[in-house]
Amino acid sequence: MMLIGLVLLAIWARTAMSELPPGVTACPRTNNLPEYNKCILKQVQILTPLLAKGVPSLKLPALDPLFLPSLTVDRNLESLKIKANMSQIRVYGGTNYILQDLKANPNDLTVSFKARVPHMYVSGDYDVQGRLLLLPLSGIGNFKGNFTDTDVQVSAQGKEVTDKNGVQRFEIDKLITKIRVGDGNIKLKSPPAHTLAADAAATFFNANPRLVLDIASPIIEDTAVTVSKALVTRALSVLTKQELLPNS
Repeated sequence: MMLIGLVLLAIWARTAMSELPPGVTACPRTNNLPEYNKCILKQVQILTPLLAKGVPSLKLPALDPLFLPSLTVDRNLESLKIKANMSQIRVYGGTNYILQDLKANPNDLTVSFKARVPHMYVSGDYDVQGRLLLLPLSGIGNFKGNFTDTDVQVSAQGKEVTDKNGVQRFEIDKLITKIRVGDGNIKLKSPPAHTLAADAAATFFNANPRLVLDIASPIIEDTAVTVSKALVTRALSVLTKQELLPNS
């Protein structure tokens, strides 16, 4: 999800284009949106491998694997109450997406797209307390997860702002995300004192992945939005309005 949005930022940023490989071109601003979207799609295909390795000129880290040093989850839902601190998280496979639909409009700063990620692998450490339905969640350790056929729908709206130096820039105003993970399985490894709880949690998830993934979908979507906004904000912070949309 975040990768495609960052691709669009890189395409719009003419100043940053000099940092990108030959063959990449800025898509001219136009009211012919079908032609504009064809141009965008072509640049997405060219830029994806580069963004997977990171783009220093836009302050973007490598996105495959995407490394998250820490992540905190604190939610109290009807079927899931959880407080979790996760660290050293690595997400593999996010750049191997299949783009199914993309619409971008440089005139009103909107972007929407649908994509499927066939396979993602996630690993990291966890410290969790809570409850999933009637199953207690408690313990520390490390986790590994394989997830397949993740469908993503994103709608984003930008807005113009003026920074403290009077420079016009853009920032994300609205970001709506829908994510449905098709299937998955997890492995939990923990110290002996927590092994029983970890085994019970992993067994329950692997026997009921659809149930658990549906219950956890609000947390998955909120986490994706938080991480995406942070990365896009970093990229936007180095670009001015004139660099992003030279003819505006």
